[in-house]
Amino acid sequence: MDENYVYEQVAYLSNIACQRMNDFSTQILKTRGGRIGSGMGALLEALWGYMMNQIISQETSLDCEIAWFPNNQYNDFSCIRRDEVWDATSRTGEYFRIEAKSMNIGADESKAHFAALDSEIEPNDALLILVWAWRKIDDFHFSPIVIDSFFDRAKGVAALRDALHIARGGSFVDSTHCPDGCLPYCCTHNGEPLNAAGKRERLSGPNTTRPSLNVSYASNFGGLVRMLKTDNQAARNVFRNMRRQNAVADHYISFIHTNFPNEEKNHYTIAELRETALRLGIDVHSGDKDSLYHAIRSVEGYQTILKNI
Repeated sequence: MDENYVYEQVAYLSNIACQRMNDFSTQILKTRGGRIGSGMGALLEALWGYMMNQIISQETSLDCEIAWFPNNQYNDFSCIRRDEVWDATSRTGEYFRIEAKSMNIGADESKAHFAALDSEIEPNDALLILVWAWRKIDDFHFSPIVIDSFFDRAKGVAALRDALHIARGGSFVDSTHCPDGCLPYCCTHNGEPLNAAGKRERLSGPNTTRPSLNVSYASNFGGLVRMLKTDNQAARNVFRNMRRQNAVADHYISFIHTNFPNEEKNHYTIAELRETALRLGIDVHSGDKDSLYHAIRSVEGYQTILKNI
């Protein structure tokens, strides 16, 4: 089968899998209480793979299945050809790979990171994000429920992440000028992210850019919410241009802002919100920024107007 066709079908089926996960959760994964930091996100990520395989095998003519990588590495799953030999090293038998992340909407800040280098991502590799919450299902019990999901090409998200990283003052190691003094032909640090202070963001970055003796690496790069932060006008310009020009970036920003509205509200000035409100026919003469934003958010399709301000 054509790889793009398989990709589009799997992306469509992902939403159905999430609904079935919720049905399963309310029947089986119910408990008294539900705490943040429970490790439930990892269980939901795994459950997605099992639900996808059930749907694919029972209800479609697709010749693929979702395989789980046996080792701890970037990418959790691979969409492979069902009746062919699969070699994870050479990618033989694969259609594309999937990195799965989960975010508890009640957490102060998600710990999930998308930190793979652009060079590690193939064009059709996907990023799956499950936003979930503990929901009360009866008088006493709670279940983990997926309230929204993102499935799109990881390359587009990486492009947005990397452009904003540079706009905030960060950089990426060039093998011809590696801080460790590596020879270009054997440098293993090419493309590694460094923060604005020149410190490495990943353990695999140059050793001389370690933040301190007690801190091995900064670990801010690729935070699913944090990667969208814009602390200067140049970064805001990059954010908005990328959103207009990159459909995957637009999808990702809309997804994060829908589920974490404070991030969206804080990104825009009150003047920009007033202009958006005027275009939507909303009264702008009363109320503060919070009330204005909530009024805008209540209008279907408001993000299309907001992103073009």
